[in-house]
Amino acid sequence: MHKKLLGLVLSILFLFTFLVDYGYAQDARINPPREVLEKKIEEVAKRRGIPTVILKSIARVESVFQQYNPDGTVYTGRKGSIGLMQIYNKYGWFDTNRLKYDIDYNIEAGAEVLLMKWNMALNKLPRIGDMNPNILEHWYFALWAYNGWSKSNNPNMVPYKYPTWTKKYTYQQLIYLVAEKEYGQKITPIDPKLLPKNGLPDKNKHYDTPQPFHYGDIVMYKKGDIVKADVKTSLRIRKQPNGVEIGRVIGGTVLDVLEGPVLKEGYFWYRVKQRDGELEGWVVGNWIVKIGEKEEYPLKDIADCWAKDYILKLYDMGIVNGDSNKKYYPNKSITRQEMAILIARALKLEGEGYELNYADKDNIKDWAIDYVKAVSKAGYLDGFEDNTFRPDRYITREEAALMIARILGDENIEAELTYKDLAEINPQFISAVKVAGKYGIMLGKGDGTFKPKEPLTRSGAAKVIVKLLEVLNQKADNQ
Repeated sequence: MHKKLLGLVLSILFLFTFLVDYGYAQDARINPPREVLEKKIEEVAKRRGIPTVILKSIARVESVFQQYNPDGTVYTGRKGSIGLMQIYNKYGWFDTNRLKYDIDYNIEAGAEVLLMKWNMALNKLPRIGDMNPNILEHWYFALWAYNGWSKSNNPNMVPYKYPTWTKKYTYQQLIYLVAEKEYGQKITPIDPKLLPKNGLPDKNKHYDTPQPFHYGDIVMYKKGDIVKADVKTSLRIRKQPNGVEIGRVIGGTVLDVLEGPVLKEGYFWYRVKQRDGELEGWVVGNWIVKIGEKEEYPLKDIADCWAKDYILKLYDMGIVNGDSNKKYYPNKSITRQEMAILIARALKLEGEGYELNYADKDNIKDWAIDYVKAVSKAGYLDGFEDNTFRPDRYITREEAALMIARILGDENIEAELTYKDLAEINPQFISAVKVAGKYGIMLGKGDGTFKPKEPLTRSGAAKVIVKLLEVLNQKADNQ
């Protein structure tokens, strides 16, 4: 009995210790160890595109890494600034209660405030160099403005006395001192001789990057990375870096990085594509986080293709295998003989003993001849009135619809078509287009058109085959 009681007491003590050390004492209101806080700050800084030494040094200067006072009350500044990052919430940008009792939220708020000041440095304050945020010296004016764009941070006016205290250093000087003494990172300040003797520098002034300059540790993404939008509401997608907005995605949306980084107007931009959608454009790297790397696909050129899942399914089924370079060429249009191969393989058609009588049969490639025989024998892909097959001609969308209808044996249905370009569809294909739409195998474009004369792409062909097989399987199950 005593052993069980002792074990229970030890378990409770261990749990309490774990909560204090690693639960960050949100309920107990005890400051976590500095190393724990620094790790948290580093994680936030890396997510937000801020050099970690900058954000850690701010926390050191602002609160000496305190969220709470020794008596458990929230550490509060003279003007009511809150917690670890000393957030002054006069304008209600943040949740005051969370600033007080959620350390993670307080750090996030500090990073957001600093980015607001960085944006000020791009638009309303003097600029430095090319404003590459990964050069530590470029944060000088953003740091000056962290607690307000005040003349008291002009180094030519310090030291001097306030009514109740003496100021020995400017805010940015304190940050630089902490960075060097506590983190071993030197940062070269702007020469005070270049600044006005008093007051604020001209906001239109452009300073050269102080020498020597030093790089930070901002996380850069690369082509092939998988990221997600890390925003509270929505992330803007732009036509080009810092260009016009073309759309938005909500927080959590998964994106593939296609290109970047590109430095433009003080931010690193990345061209991304919505993984489960068509939206593609440029986003700021501060509001995306990496969640993985692009998979290695058996076909080298499908990673960024909207139809990659369909293509992979056909690859796994042995219906497609790519060329000698292991490429599928998803954006190319598909020829009639190539479509014959997909159909014959997918439906396991045989053309043995069937003789082709097309006038141009000698133009059919050796690697396609048996498949053309198979689809011709089945009656799924006809020749033309002049008795040619035209193997290298691209198959059109309306021709693909006719093929679908013939395979399903459902060429006549009652359905209304509302495509804007309905008049462009050949009358003999109208019923087939209805069938393709009825089963969701081929639908219109995003602009409400069907584009009947447009060649079917190899991506579109992969989708058609997969969807067609699904419908055939459903029909078989219902019989």
